[in-house]
Amino acid sequence: MGFPLMGGYNKINLVADLDPAMAVRDQELGERMRVHPKMFPAGPPDFGWAVQVGREWRIGGAGGTCPDAARRGLAAHLRRTADQLPGSQEKRVREMFAVAGKLDPEEGEQLAKDEWEIGDKRFRIIRVEKYTLIGNGVLEPPRHTDTDPPEAALPLKGHPIDPLVPAGYWEAQLRMNLCSYEPIPGTVPEQIQVEARHAVRTHPSVITLPPEFTVVEIEDGRSNPITGGNGPEQARRSLANYFGDLLPRVREFKGDPASPAELARWRRVAAWIEQNPGPQWDVMGRRFRTVRVSRFLRLGRDGPESPRPSDAVYFT
Repeated sequence: MGFPLMGGYNKINLVADLDPAMAVRDQELGERMRVHPKMFPAGPPDFGWAVQVGREWRIGGAGGTCPDAARRGLAAHLRRTADQLPGSQEKRVREMFAVAGKLDPEEGEQLAKDEWEIGDKRFRIIRVEKYTLIGNGVLEPPRHTDTDPPEAALPLKGHPIDPLVPAGYWEAQLRMNLCSYEPIPGTVPEQIQVEARHAVRTHPSVITLPPEFTVVEIEDGRSNPITGGNGPEQARRSLANYFGDLLPRVREFKGDPASPAELARWRRVAAWIEQNPGPQWDVMGRRFRTVRVSRFLRLGRDGPESPRPSDAVYFT
């Protein structure tokens, strides 16, 4: 079955009169871009899968640390969906189980194929890049307009891949900046750098995606990731849990259980973090800060970008 190309993949739908909520978000983005004018890599890419039905693309799942994990995630989706189809869909069920068996076999190697057509749907493994804005050595904190998704929400599930969604002035400017985004020369292996340059040509457009939030520890000028979440509040609660639950478990696992005094102190720190919104906490001689990790997806004529050859080497 043939699938249509992505219309408008190389366009930005700049709209002067945004709805009030979008206008506020765009204004805050502009303020942040002036204070934090540079882009800084925020870790390795994420991998997930997307599905095309007709002309519409949507993200089906995300958050995989490597292409293999994203393929297994797609296999799990296909099996769940096939189990729910009626008996009249026997052929479709067989196709879905067959693909799932290749992506996540009980025995043997996974088939490293990133695109599958099943009936009227096209499934593709996708690559999501991450960065943060930085200014004067400070990584961007959460914005006032950032909110937490529902607790049970899966990262990016169901998010439309639509390059023609209305964009304000600053959103358009950001997307144009991201079109030429590449790793900082000298910070990654040459293969990754070459493939990033190639991706700018093959997938020259981008859409921005909802952010995630990482809590880092600032130590000797370095930002070391500690924990995080899909929203600022989730990230803060994760930091509180780091003191209230994780540290005691780590000490116990190492055969050096914390003393009652240490446990009491960690519980006080956890309670204090729960009561203080941040985005920075100075506790026990340590400094923690929530960083806004922005995400984007590259688009080409045929849709969203798949994993690059180097991803199988460096992110497995």
